[in-house]
Amino acid sequence: MNSAINSHGGSEPGLVLRFDPHTIEHLGSNMYSRLPNAVAELVANAYDADAKTISVKIDGSGDSQSIVVADDGHGMSRSDLRDKYLRIGRNRRGANNLASSESGRRMVSGKKGLGKLALFGIGHQIDVRTTREGESVQNLLAMSWDDLITTEDGDYQPHYEIAATDPSSHGTSVTVSKLTRVSNISPSQLAESLSRLFHYSDSEVELTVVGRDGSRHSVTRDLRLNSVATEFEWPVPEGLPDSGERLSEQGVTGLIIAAEKPLPTQMRGISVYASGRLANEPEFFGASDSSYAYAYLSGYVVVDALDEIRPDVVATDRRGVNWDHAEAAEVRAILRTMIEEIAQLRRRLRADKKKRQVEEEAGVDSDEWVDTVVGPEKEPLRELIGIIESDETDMSDQDRGNAVRSLKEIAPPYANLVWRHLHPSIRATSEGYFKAGDYHQALVEACKRYVSDLRAAANLPNESESSLFGKALGEHGSLSFSRKFQTGSLVISGESAKNLENGQLQLSKAIWMAFRNPLSHEPLETIRSLGVISHADCLDALSLMSYLRRRVDDCVAT
Repeated sequence: MNSAINSHGGSEPGLVLRFDPHTIEHLGSNMYSRLPNAVAELVANAYDADAKTISVKIDGSGDSQSIVVADDGHGMSRSDLRDKYLRIGRNRRGANNLASSESGRRMVSGKKGLGKLALFGIGHQIDVRTTREGESVQNLLAMSWDDLITTEDGDYQPHYEIAATDPSSHGTSVTVSKLTRVSNISPSQLAESLSRLFHYSDSEVELTVVGRDGSRHSVTRDLRLNSVATEFEWPVPEGLPDSGERLSEQGVTGLIIAAEKPLPTQMRGISVYASGRLANEPEFFGASDSSYAYAYLSGYVVVDALDEIRPDVVATDRRGVNWDHAEAAEVRAILRTMIEEIAQLRRRLRADKKKRQVEEEAGVDSDEWVDTVVGPEKEPLRELIGIIESDETDMSDQDRGNAVRSLKEIAPPYANLVWRHLHPSIRATSEGYFKAGDYHQALVEACKRYVSDLRAAANLPNESESSLFGKALGEHGSLSFSRKFQTGSLVISGESAKNLENGQLQLSKAIWMAFRNPLSHEPLETIRSLGVISHADCLDALSLMSYLRRRVDDCVAT
C-alpha cells in the first residue's frame, strides 16, 4: 500500500489480531469451503453497515483471480478496526435478543465476529480499504494467511496504513486474492448463488455482481426462482387456508411454488431466512407424503423469530437451524404442516388442471363423457380417464393430450351413437335431441330430414309425404337403387332388382308410419315420461334411417 501516511507514530496502540493459531486455522480455512458462502459474509457486513449499494466484482482469471466487495455503508474508523473488526468472537448483540444497525433501520445478522475468518477459506490475502463517514482518512489493512498462520505468540499485526481521501466518500472495500480456486468464477452463477443466501428487500439495498468484462448481474429475491417454470404458487401465509393462521401468528411470510417439471435436486425444498439471510438450507421439515410432489416444490419462508431465540439456534455458517431447541421445534412443526397442506393443494390443483385438459381435448366434461356411454364400455372408460387425470400418473401435457385424443377415437362421447357411423345428414339432424335424451323428437327430425333429402333427389319438391314414397321409390319409382348393379359381367337378376327397389319403398313407409305419424298427436311430455321411445329404440331406428338415407345417395333417376 504505497503513497500512504504511516499511522504508527504517536501514543496510539498498534492494531493487533490476537488468536490461537490452531483456532484460526480451523475457523478460517474450514468454516467455509464454498465461495458464495464466504462472499456472503462480506455482503452481510456491508448490509449491517447500512450500505445502500453493494457490488461484488470479479477481477482477473485463473490463478490470478480476485474478488472485490465494495459498499457505501458508514465505513470503519481506526478504532472500529481495532475494537470490532480485529476482535474475534465479539458478541455483537450482547444480552439483547436483537441488534440494529447504526441507523436503527436494519436488523443485523452478524453475531459472533467470525465471518471475517471465513474469507481465508477462499483466499490467502485480504486487503481492506475503509473510510468512516464524516472522516477524511482512508484506513488500509492487509492480512496474509501465510503470515497469520505462522505467528507463534498469537498476536498478529496486519499491515496498516492510512491515506487522505475525499471526506464526502465513505464505505468499505474488501479484496480477497490469492484464491484457492483456479477455475474462472461465473458472475451469473455467483449472482444466482447469492440470491439463495439473502432475502434483503430490493428497495433498501442494491446488490450487484460485476463480471470481469463489466457485465452486471443484479441479485434479487426473484432471481433464485426465475429459472423455474412455475405451475402453481402459494403466498405465505395468505394462500394457505388451513395453516395460514398459525403461520401468521409466528410472523412467517414467504412464497412456495410448484414447478411444471421435476426440479434438480439442489433446487428442491423450502429455504428459511432470518434477518435477511439464509438460516436453513432447503428442506421439507420432516413432512410426510406418499406422492412425489416434493420433487416439484421450491420456495422460501422468512422466520425472523429464529434469530431471537437464545441460545442461538442458527448455525454460524447460516446453513442450518438447531430444530431440537423447543422454540425452534415449534416453528418446524408449523412448517411441516404447511408443506403437507401444500402437497395436498397441489394434488387437487393438478387433478383439476388435468380434468380441464381432458375436457378441452374431448369437448365434454369427463364425468359427462362417461355418462354418455351406455354398455359394458362405461367402467373401463371411467378407469382409463381416472388414470389420465390422476396426479400419480407421470405424463407430460403433450402425452396426456395424445392419450385423450386416442381414447376419444376408441370411446368418444356418445360412443354408441358414433360407433353406428350414421349418415351425416341423419346424425346432424338428430344428434342434439339424442344427447338431450329427447329420443322421440330425434326420430321425428331424422324422418323429416330423410323425406326432405328424398324430395330433393327425386326432384319432387312439393310432393306430400303420403304420396312421395310411391312416386320416388319402388320398381315404378323415379329413383333406382339397383340400376348400378345392372352393368358389367355380374348383374343382379330382374326379380332381385325389383325386390331391392320395393324393399326400399316398404322400409321407408314403415319408418314413416312407425315414428313420424303415430305419436304426433300426443303431448311430448307424455311420450317422454312413458318412455315410448327408449335410448336403444332410437339408436336402432336411426341406424335403419341411416341405411335408407345412404341408398338415396346411391340412387339414379330412371
